[in-house]
Amino acid sequence: MDSDSRLSILFVLETAPENSNSLAFLNSYIDSLCEIMSEEISLSLFYTEHSSTEEHYSLNILPGPKYVKLVTYIPERYTSFRDTFSNSRMEDVFRYILKDEGFDCVHIWSLKNHSFNYPFIAKDKNIPVVMSVHDGFLMSNDIFSKGHSEERNIRISNFVTTPLNLFLKKASSFFNQEGKRSNWFENIGRYSSYYNRVKTSLVSDSAIDERNTLADEVIKFTDRFIFTSEIEYNLFYRTVVPENKAIFIEQGIFCDGTFENRPFEIEGAVKFGFLGEILPEEGILELVEAFNALYQNGFQNELHIYGEMYENGPYFSRLRKRAVNPNIFFHGPIQPGRVNSVIKTFDVLVIPSKWHRSDSFLINTALSSRKAVVVSGRNSVSEKVRRASRGIIIDDTTVKDLFEAVSELERNRKRLYYFMRVTEDLKFPDIEENLQNFLDIYSGISKKKKDFDSILLKRRALKRKFDRIRG
Repeated sequence: MDSDSRLSILFVLETAPENSNSLAFLNSYIDSLCEIMSEEISLSLFYTEHSSTEEHYSLNILPGPKYVKLVTYIPERYTSFRDTFSNSRMEDVFRYILKDEGFDCVHIWSLKNHSFNYPFIAKDKNIPVVMSVHDGFLMSNDIFSKGHSEERNIRISNFVTTPLNLFLKKASSFFNQEGKRSNWFENIGRYSSYYNRVKTSLVSDSAIDERNTLADEVIKFTDRFIFTSEIEYNLFYRTVVPENKAIFIEQGIFCDGTFENRPFEIEGAVKFGFLGEILPEEGILELVEAFNALYQNGFQNELHIYGEMYENGPYFSRLRKRAVNPNIFFHGPIQPGRVNSVIKTFDVLVIPSKWHRSDSFLINTALSSRKAVVVSGRNSVSEKVRRASRGIIIDDTTVKDLFEAVSELERNRKRLYYFMRVTEDLKFPDIEENLQNFLDIYSGISKKKKDFDSILLKRRALKRKFDRIRG
């Protein structure tokens, strides 16, 4: 720990916080949080970068004025699917980072691109662990199908090197000399049903079972779990995460009291915006078809779509051909620091996703900017829209439901303006309050006596050693 006795915290991240390759705008929130948190604590960020040129599993330490970046380079594909959740080489890097730094707490924001064994390793060094949960990745919900083997449509070629992967990679490097890629597919695309639609070379049942076993151990050796909503906790984790380990902290925004509360009137057609991933799970195809129908019925409303296009070529090309409405515009991905600026360019935010989204950072930013919202009812953010009466909640993500919601807001301006009324009656979670909540959690568990069973830990360590030798 530093000489000034500040807390020393290690963040485990999926990617660099300034990258846009993260579902649910998590990086936008983390990027803002790191800026203010680094003023109060000694902060280090540990994350991975996919690389075909750097030495794999090497560690690059990048000191900075606010925090230290610890970057490990990993391959785009692994030698086995097991490496995606139990990666011994990533564990060696993690042990090295913990060796001499004296961290007071490890805060895991995502285990994607890491190893499920991190909480055990931290506990073995008497370092408490906090984990933020933003989706169903840990327990396989929304990403890996549960149930019978035929439902587990995970293409192992999305994760594991095959002769075809090697051939395509060489061909791609020959034709593309642009250098560094965004690695959108590795972080997001390969988890989509679109890229798992061919039922060949699937992941075995034994691999999924082993992954589920390690997920249970993650829960066992993690001190606190932070959820953005109770709905998410009830949907995915209530049966596996004890209530005494669960803490609920909604993603905050910068509340400086300068929100626009002046009267206004929209000139011309209402503009709509979509911020998310251009994937089937986000309901983007239904949204495009709804705007095609609107155009055929004489509506001139614009739809501005923000999401990855170039690294998502196969699906985007298919979607682009379906977009016959000339008022549909594709703008590409958003950098974390530009979310607020982008939201101000349209009138209504549309979140038609079919999978669960809990990005309260996005919804709070939109509502604080007096934007109406159209959202599918299966999202936890829909409950916030319902309570605040700030938009339309559709029962299901269908072309018909989206068409009716969008046309209603265009025809009924009185209702639209009611959704976009002043924000004096709304209280938004403040990111400064989030900071204090996190500091309280870190301080509380770092000062407490470590409460895990040392005998169980030793027995588990012996079992690991035996399994490694046997393997």
